[in-house]
Amino acid sequence: MGNPSVKPPNRLRSLLLQTFFLLSIVGIHGQENTKTDIGSWMVFSMDNQLSEKWSVPVVAILCYENWAEQTEFGFVRTGLTYKTSPTLKLTLGTAYVDSQPLYHHEFETLTTQVWVYEQATIKTGTLQHRLRMEHRWIDKPTKNIFNTRLRYRLGFKQRLGTTYYIKCTDEPFFNFDELYIDQNRFFVGIGRKLGKDVSMEFGYFKTHVGKKNFDRLRVAIHLKTLFFKRNPEDLTQSDFADSSK
Repeated sequence: MGNPSVKPPNRLRSLLLQTFFLLSIVGIHGQENTKTDIGSWMVFSMDNQLSEKWSVPVVAILCYENWAEQTEFGFVRTGLTYKTSPTLKLTLGTAYVDSQPLYHHEFETLTTQVWVYEQATIKTGTLQHRLRMEHRWIDKPTKNIFNTRLRYRLGFKQRLGTTYYIKCTDEPFFNFDELYIDQNRFFVGIGRKLGKDVSMEFGYFKTHVGKKNFDRLRVAIHLKTLFFKRNPEDLTQSDFADSSK
């Protein structure tokens, strides 16, 4: 007879993989797509560690329609993160966004946003929970708006050996002005560790905004930098890169 102690981990991994593929099917086919064009969602993220407890995240995003023909929006955010425990991180930060409607013809359609946000990230095994409150000053061509919204992202990540991993996230947005969920983002893809502190991800990204939804191919590069000395055995990449807008 085999060793019974081996069975529970195998069953758990099988359950997690089945859940992952179920989420993939729901995210891709759960709602009717209103657009046939597939755009791109390009991400560059850095986690700059100042000490064991403090770090500075930097995330930049460019979203294109029809892969790389027309820019939909550009985004950059940064902040200061404090690691309160091995599983909990708290961040206070700011962000800037500029966007234009697709198929625009005038620069007067440009909308800009400035955010201040508070964020908590909790990691438990293969799951990550991210809760963020955003306070947004939105400058539209005809008016200015102040808006507050709450976002919750549930993420799943499963390693496939020492180099590859699969990743799946879903994130609804709650708008306090309208008191309902007005946006959702779903991602499923595969990642590859390119070096000690460098990784790359590629996958399918779907965004729902109101009654519209858009398909994107998401490509992300994650870097980690250190500004202090620590033991070589501790120089490992974060298990779950926080690269979402």
